[in-house]
Amino acid sequence: MAPRVSVVIPTRNRAGYLLQALDSIFAQTFTDYEIVVVDDGSTDNTAELLQPMAAEGRLRYFVREPQGVSAARNFGVQQAQGEYIAFLDSDDLFMPTKLEEQMAVFDKNPELGFVHCWFSKFTDAGEELGVRDTSVFRGFVYPQILTEWSVLMAMPCLLIRKDVFLEAGGFDESMHWAEDLDLWRRVVRKYPIDLVSESLVRVRVHSQSTSYDKTDASEGFVRYMHKAEQEDASQGRDFWRRAWVTLYINLAQNLLGEGGGPQMQVARQHLALALRRSPFSLRAWAAWVATWLPAGVRRWLIGGLRKQRYPANSGSL
Repeated sequence: MAPRVSVVIPTRNRAGYLLQALDSIFAQTFTDYEIVVVDDGSTDNTAELLQPMAAEGRLRYFVREPQGVSAARNFGVQQAQGEYIAFLDSDDLFMPTKLEEQMAVFDKNPELGFVHCWFSKFTDAGEELGVRDTSVFRGFVYPQILTEWSVLMAMPCLLIRKDVFLEAGGFDESMHWAEDLDLWRRVVRKYPIDLVSESLVRVRVHSQSTSYDKTDASEGFVRYMHKAEQEDASQGRDFWRRAWVTLYINLAQNLLGEGGGPQMQVARQHLALALRRSPFSLRAWAAWVATWLPAGVRRWLIGGLRKQRYPANSGSL
């Protein structure tokens, strides 16, 4: 009998983290699952770790020439036997009740496109970076999802119906950034979504994280918005003006706590584009002023704001 849930793990040269990720799945209170690991061309000892587990039937292991994380995820879904798909990056962790609690939501509301949850961030050094409350994404959230940047969902938080994933077309394999947002956008145009209001995923932040370089990521978010606008001009010019302004301000704000001159130059470029569309935006002008503050002052201000926005983890984490 096919499992109800397939957990798809794309990985490439993450052997040092992968066993922890797998252990967090083996510890799930919901046990009707399979694990599909797609090795996107690892050159470390990933195969040595996983082949014995595959031989024991604890997971299914596929090795491919490197084609990128979106292609690996799409391939994993194609191989998946479950009715529902969960995604776990090989350096992140599920909390033990993650699948159980999300499946309970689906069992009550099978018409949902996907169910997500809150998540926390942490570093390799053991620093807790707080909980992200993503409750704003609930119900029918389109087109509001295109203007909401205060907090974003994380890929490992997603539990999606396989038929919905395939109907939406899966991940755009030409996108290297914001490919997750692009998928969510296409799903929520048609389906309502829901969440478990608990932190059920731990997202690791380290120097090799896909989301680590915020300067490079900006290009991906801009492409995401271009694609969204091209596919839905029905929202009208004023909506898209507001969406672009919000995006550019967010991209700039994300850089305020990073580095020095070069990063602030990029931030000002984003803000100039925002102010071109909305010359009287107080948020844009406030961020513009902040780009001229000394780096230490900026880090102190952003650090304080992040602590207020993202409270410390609960004792259960």
